[in-house]
Amino acid sequence: MNRKRWLALLLFVAVALLVVGLGRLIQSRETGHPWREATLYGRGEKVVLLEVVGSIPMGKDLEDLLAKIRQAREDQDIRAAVLFVDSPGGSVTETEAIHRALKDLAREKPLVAAFGTVAASGGYYVATAAREIFTPATAITGSIGVIATLPQVQGLLAKLGVQVEVLKEGRLKDMGSGLRPLTPEERTLIQGYMREAYELFVARVAEGRHLPKDKVRQLADGRIYSGTQAIALGLADREGYLEDAAKRAAELAGLEEFRLVRYVKPKGLLDGLLGEGFPLGLSSETEQLVSLLGQNRFRLEYRYLGGGLW
Repeated sequence: MNRKRWLALLLFVAVALLVVGLGRLIQSRETGHPWREATLYGRGEKVVLLEVVGSIPMGKDLEDLLAKIRQAREDQDIRAAVLFVDSPGGSVTETEAIHRALKDLAREKPLVAAFGTVAASGGYYVATAAREIFTPATAITGSIGVIATLPQVQGLLAKLGVQVEVLKEGRLKDMGSGLRPLTPEERTLIQGYMREAYELFVARVAEGRHLPKDKVRQLADGRIYSGTQAIALGLADREGYLEDAAKRAAELAGLEEFRLVRYVKPKGLLDGLLGEGFPLGLSSETEQLVSLLGQNRFRLEYRYLGGGLW
């Protein structure tokens, strides 16, 4: 390729980058919102789809979800929201953060939840922020309770010939490290912490489902319920799927017809030119593996273990 062709190619790339960049800048200034809307189906005024799929998000994924919920609340063009939940739950703190954000949204606009295959423990917790809950008859839900897992690794380390010396100031500083068994005192302390998280879960269900706390406690022994059982017990409202929940959200907003939209990440300059398949960074599977390995620590969770660690 001669010099003139190289210059022409570079000029084309520069102009393309400029056009894409200006387009993104103009769109951001016009909407004032960081997330772009993609229409799923329908026409008319907008109902937004929010999703909690897989484990309760943490880190950057949590920030993204909270930003979407905030945009749905602040955007006056969004008339209602539908929350799709297909999750076995996850960390206590992150679950409560999502619930609070959803409650803020539900105070201003109709919010209806729809269950997928599994909406248990923390997955059910976040759904209680919605005005109504739709569930397939065969969905797995419930699992109201708190769990913590603490692998004991001292035996494995001994077999490997690895000795770990812990230096500490504070008698209980290494509590829950997994390097030694819990003492009776430490077990009592952790159980007290878990009891607080459990009572918070009970309170959220009682508030969201308009049930007495005593009744919720009777249901909150960690067992799972089918969608049909959940409806009979007052943990959900009616049988249905995502489309049914979206129609109900639109109905509560007074819409005769609606357009269901989803928030998607705006494309960057290179994404706009080269497409989403541009091989930069880690694959999603690799990111999930690294994230899972980094989460191997003691923490309280609203999680149904039968739903998997996904």
